[in-house]
Amino acid sequence: MFKSGVGFHYNVNNYERTLEFYAEKLGFKVLFIDEYKGQAMVTTNTEDYYIGFAETHSIVPSSTCITFEVEDIEQVVHTLRQKDVEFQGDIVEIPGLVKLATFSDPDGYKLMLSQRIGG
Repeated sequence: MFKSGVGFHYNVNNYERTLEFYAEKLGFKVLFIDEYKGQAMVTTNTEDYYIGFAETHSIVPSSTCITFEVEDIEQVVHTLRQKDVEFQGDIVEIPGLVKLATFSDPDGYKLMLSQRIGG
């Protein structure tokens, strides 16, 4: 019934600022820009995974959190901090399972890095 792939869409205050965040700071590839409607779409290096966003006049960030799997969380956190990405606290480890680091996009939506550890 379902095929592989994930898409996530959300509203932002300024699509250009959000596009710059995903493309310049996180290094995602731009798939689509519609300047007239104030929307864009980016993709990670994960096949069939994309994030779309559209400009609106009023947003309320939710408790939803997009999580990105990484190979080396310490290295990625270091690289993103050099690009002025601010993290909420230190890397958290759930022993034998995962390491996590949380940060936000320009509109305050929570994003998370995840590195699986152990078996």
